[in-house]
Amino acid sequence: MNNNYRIIRTICENVFQRILECRDNDTGAIFYSNIITSKKVINLINVQDLKKLKSNILECYSTEDRVYIFTKSLESDCRKLTDLAKNLTMKQQFDLAEKAINLASDIFNMTDVVQQKIMDLDKLYIDGNNDLIVDCNLIFEQEYDIADNETFKRLGNIIHVIFSGTEIIDYNISDNIPPDVIKIIVRCITREYVFPKDALKELNSSPIFTMIFGEETGDEVKEEPKEPDIVIHDEDSNDYLNIYLEDEEPAKREKAEIIKDIKRAAVSLLIVVIVLLAGTTIIKKLNGNEASAINNDPPVSTPENPPGNSTENPEENPPAEEVPDFESTDKYLSGDLLEKIGYEGTVAQKDKEIYIEGNSSLMVENPGQEKVKALFAAVDFTDEDYNYLLMRQIGISGKIKSQTDTKAQLVFEAYKDEVMKSNFHALVNVYDDIWSQFTVPINVTDADVLRVYLEYEGENKVWIDSLLIDVIK
Repeated sequence: MNNNYRIIRTICENVFQRILECRDNDTGAIFYSNIITSKKVINLINVQDLKKLKSNILECYSTEDRVYIFTKSLESDCRKLTDLAKNLTMKQQFDLAEKAINLASDIFNMTDVVQQKIMDLDKLYIDGNNDLIVDCNLIFEQEYDIADNETFKRLGNIIHVIFSGTEIIDYNISDNIPPDVIKIIVRCITREYVFPKDALKELNSSPIFTMIFGEETGDEVKEEPKEPDIVIHDEDSNDYLNIYLEDEEPAKREKAEIIKDIKRAAVSLLIVVIVLLAGTTIIKKLNGNEASAINNDPPVSTPENPPGNSTENPEENPPAEEVPDFESTDKYLSGDLLEKIGYEGTVAQKDKEIYIEGNSSLMVENPGQEKVKALFAAVDFTDEDYNYLLMRQIGISGKIKSQTDTKAQLVFEAYKDEVMKSNFHALVNVYDDIWSQFTVPINVTDADVLRVYLEYEGENKVWIDSLLIDVIK
């Protein structure tokens, strides 16, 4: 950075960092100098990952005892996402939603507290090219990582703002949002996705998204816009067809081409109406199914031997219990696995009455007020099917619910030659009325076995299902 500058004011100064607003004496440009001095905060920041983001970073580097982040002001070149959200076309909404999900994916390997800072609505701007820009002038109020990852919850709120112009309040979702987008928002705030790319895949397969972007070809020549694409449309103007046609000079078209485009727009609008009606019906059914799952109602199935059909061949109608041939929980907790790793402690028990996948879940019951700690998953890295997980960042995900609301610890212990080499704790909120998604990223460098426990206090029952342990991609 050019050292020829003048300090205007101190924006923030605490035991962790000092942020100054400065003016370059040569150009008159405003920039911010963010110097982080806390060793613990420095360990939370990956400078190289920050520099890869689309942001306002001018320069970013670290020394032995400092991290320097120099950023430019975004007020003159960009506008806040929250200020523009109510004036977006549908095409712009889907485009920005895609960029927000990509941002969440780009930062998913960062520490939870840095992810929280970046996925802040006040830190998100739109530039003249309609790109999503992050204000990386990060302010830290603590020198430790947070216990719970908030990225999916914040992503759901950002998508809600993009499509409705308002934030989610008390879990109330706007009725003005397309049903297939509502489904994505709900799955974000309930953390049903394992990785942000899962949400992107669902967005890209949306009928409306396919209709808007699927007909575009690389051969089309786009004129360079004279102004930023995000503009406020006049209700009396005729340019609403631009949502689908993306044509700024309809008067210059030939008559036949205009008629063709109008017909295409009419068909597209008809498809939107059909999709919205069908989507509303699907959402109602999904809500009904979720309510059924929350209340632990078993799925409706045909009786094995309905009255009047005693002559049916039983081989053609096998018992319902035999249909599921895979349990995700069995993959990481079995008698053979426990014997191989030599574990003889408390283990989660199978429960065939309350589950969300297959025909059973794992339950950890605490009959008293003392703390209970039970193993519910293990990975044997000496097994050739799992040794690829070593030296990689892996994610442990699943779904969890309880008899009564509580807070629980996920405890990770890595062992080498039967000696514990490292451990890690993650706090999760567990609710009695919903299966909530948890995802915890960890690194295992040198170990034979990884043990994963559930730990909590007080009389209760906690169920775990839909387990997945794999490399974060």
